Amino acid sequence: MASQNALHEAGHVLAALRHGIGVLHASIDEIILRPPGDSLERGRHHGAVAVGYGITALAGGAAAPETGLSKSDELLLEHAFFLGSWSDPPDEMRRALLVLAEDFVHSHREEIEALAIILDERRSLPDAEVEEIFGSMGQ
Repeated sequence: MASQNALHEAGHVLAALRHGIGVLHASIDEIILRPPGDSLERGRHHGAVAVGYGITALAGGAAAPETGLSKSDELLLEHAFFLGSWSDPPDEMRRALLVLAEDFVHSHREEIEALAIILDERRSLPDAEVEEIFGSMGQ
């Protein structure tokens, strides 16, 4: 069984990939994502990109609830709110995105657990290895 930290980071990685967000680096402690501008340059709408980043921010905590949200998770969520320019109160948007993140994790639990085991073993994965493991999933 994978560690809670690995499950947390694997949740972020898989959510990012499935939402078309590139992963530059993944480790047992953090992930580094491609900036949202890359997605916008490919013609994706701000709102869709913002939702993807919001779900990615919350997917780690949804995959491993005991870990909660890190400061970087909170910052990514704030960036998603800014990018989306939503007029709804942030707490309401957070709850809505959390429902989506929890549903995502539930639907992709086996893949998240498989990646978490790899993260526990290797401790760190550059983007080439993430792509090797998941192919061009979500890219």
